[in-house]
Amino acid sequence: MNRKLISLIRTDLNITFGLSSLAYNIRKGKKIVPMAIVTLAILSLLPSYILVIRALGSFYDAFRQIGQQSFFLHMGFMSAQLIVLVLGFMYVMSKYYFSNDLPHLVPLPIKPSHIIGSKFVSLMVSEYLTSLPVIIPFIIIYGTRGNVGIDYWLISILAVIALPVLPLVISSVFIMIFMKYTNIKGKKDLIRIITALVFIALVIFVQLKLNQWTTQSMIDSENFMFNLARDANLLLTKAGIAYPPAMWGALALSKGFSVQGVFNLFLFIGSGLVGFALMMILAEKIFFDGLIGNIEVSASKGRGKKLDTSSVLKIGNPIIAIAKKEILMIIKTPVYLMNSVGGVVILPILLVISMVTGGEAYEPMKEMILQSREILVLGSIAVIGSFGVLNALGATTFSREGTNMWIQRTLPIDPRAQVIGRTLPSVALQVVGGVLLIGGIFFIVPLNIFEIMIILLLGISASVPLTMIGMTIDIIRPMIEWTNPQQAMKQNLNVLISMAIGTLFLVGAAFLGYLLLPDYGLPVVLGLYVMIIVLSTVFIYKLLIDLVKTKLMDME
Repeated sequence: MNRKLISLIRTDLNITFGLSSLAYNIRKGKKIVPMAIVTLAILSLLPSYILVIRALGSFYDAFRQIGQQSFFLHMGFMSAQLIVLVLGFMYVMSKYYFSNDLPHLVPLPIKPSHIIGSKFVSLMVSEYLTSLPVIIPFIIIYGTRGNVGIDYWLISILAVIALPVLPLVISSVFIMIFMKYTNIKGKKDLIRIITALVFIALVIFVQLKLNQWTTQSMIDSENFMFNLARDANLLLTKAGIAYPPAMWGALALSKGFSVQGVFNLFLFIGSGLVGFALMMILAEKIFFDGLIGNIEVSASKGRGKKLDTSSVLKIGNPIIAIAKKEILMIIKTPVYLMNSVGGVVILPILLVISMVTGGEAYEPMKEMILQSREILVLGSIAVIGSFGVLNALGATTFSREGTNMWIQRTLPIDPRAQVIGRTLPSVALQVVGGVLLIGGIFFIVPLNIFEIMIILLLGISASVPLTMIGMTIDIIRPMIEWTNPQQAMKQNLNVLISMAIGTLFLVGAAFLGYLLLPDYGLPVVLGLYVMIIVLSTVFIYKLLIDLVKTKLMDME
């Protein structure tokens, strides 16, 4: 491998994950408390993760009863690679085109393919943090409950290593072509974001539609039950039509060191390597074409003119000014927009797509919801409230300032304006997410005006203290020194900590509702929720005011 490429990979990994800083802190015993907090935040998610693993065990038992255990592995590979693909669109755009190191790398005598190759490896390592928690339970459940040998475990290691390669290659190729042909002056950022969101929704729709089509064609066939009993891989091979690499990975593990197993392992790993080689060739031809427009600076015409600023400058409300500044920062930075809007928008879209493609399969669920409208209302409130931590705006509001934080420190702005102004963009996003969620629910059951008002008002109100929890964590331990906008959001541990605390908040409220709803009814539960929301909002708001007064001036 080229020495320049190896050096770039080493440097990019060091910058992305802060390896040198981490090693120094461990050696010197520094930042023990933040590391302990992060560890506790991760441990707080374990109960939910264990429940998911137990549910997966039930799926395996169901497939084993019909002799289709291999399809269980296909579910794991399909889920993990689809997540890597969808998240890859966001990560690739940020890493390839909006990193702070690009203005320094481009003038150097470095090939575009080497720049892309180093960033690809760094992204692949990041994606292991996403794909491993998804695929490992499937592999362990299949291996411990089935009669497998040492070959299964050896092949599983190779398959897990190769798992994120092909989805990231697909994301990289699409983003490079996409950036080249949307490098339009004026509204190029907005065009790119809208197109990317539409494309992600289209990918999910097509995938679900293909799965529905293959499943329906299997069930409708005359000899389905006979073929199911005769062929242990029937479900796997039929579902594999939609996305063959997931089928190759599942067959490689289920067949072991047999000819079929080795052949499918070769296809699984080889497809990723061939895709990577083609991506490197494509990078040489089009990467700079889509990049240059992002790092060039245009000068205005009419140099030397006198400007009358009296009509431009005006005194405004500092709360509105900060909110506008936050919104503009999010809109003009695609990685911020994709990561904040993506989760809030994609969830309702997934709900609609599932209902459109699901057909009669969702009829039992509709009947169950119609009989439990109280659960529907409370669940919808919880989903909208969870947007307050899912969009990560609150947990990164100070970190996103980066090295420009000194500007906020010197401005004569009241701490209350800082808190309210930084909360408003997140609340505005919750309003959008809430409206989309209501629209998605209409595809399942119709809602009356009272239910709509209760869901929106309480859901958006519940998101306020959750957003402020994230802001509190971010003001205590801001991540100001970053080289890539992605680091400020996706690699910011404040997001994980706020999600853990927000999850505990929501789970506690849900448990309280579970205890009180049967005996006291929905009105009492809603009244109690209103009281909890008001008290928590007031308490966290006052705490934030004090923290902004003291911590903001201490930031370096």
